[in-house]
Amino acid sequence: MYHLHRRRTVHLLCLAAALLCAGCSTLDVPRADNYAATSQKKSRALHHWDVLADDVAGRIAEKLRDWPPGEHPIYLAPASDSTFNQGFRKLLATRLLDRGITLSTQPAEIELSLDTQLVQHGSSITNGPQMPLTRLAAGVAVGRDWALYAQGAASAVASGLVLGSMLDISRLATQGSAAGGPTRTEVLVTTALASSSRYLARTADIYYIEADDALLYQVKEPPPPPPPPAPLKTWRVVSP
Repeated sequence: MYHLHRRRTVHLLCLAAALLCAGCSTLDVPRADNYAATSQKKSRALHHWDVLADDVAGRIAEKLRDWPPGEHPIYLAPASDSTFNQGFRKLLATRLLDRGITLSTQPAEIELSLDTQLVQHGSSITNGPQMPLTRLAAGVAVGRDWALYAQGAASAVASGLVLGSMLDISRLATQGSAAGGPTRTEVLVTTALASSSRYLARTADIYYIEADDALLYQVKEPPPPPPPPAPLKTWRVVSP
């Protein structure tokens, strides 16, 4: 009887606390939520620039497939002075020529321009809870381990973490930090085909890049102007 009375008392106290919290709750506001899971490619090598250039050239060629061959040459405008822009422009020109697109060496009526925007986030970008046994060891994405972790079975978690660690160590040995996952640094690469103040086609691609590679995408600052010449001193000879 004593235990039953005690249990009822605890239930009443919990109910009173719940009613009290409900009565003094503040105005409800939307909670922060994540977007649905997506994927994003990561640019880690010069070959990836070529893959992107080939993809952009293919999309532009598809837009121009009904144009008479060679009748409307395209001028590939100079890009801003960054290592990526200079290299990507050369690769894009090659891939366009491979597809039979006529390019002009001089400014023409139709112009294809290239623009790159570097975005560096201050907050951390991850795919979910960090798994120290794999993520901190090799700095790679942990999607496969999280899938095992979510099953709730301790044996599956243990085996998944061991397997993930082995895979990450193998990747680190063969690829170095290039095997890493999402970073705080991204790059937006856009091209625009325009004529007579009208856009004819546009492409836009977003890639993760390593933070250490950000310098490749930054526009080089012009050298500082030379210092002004020192003022000339004139001397006048005075006879004694």
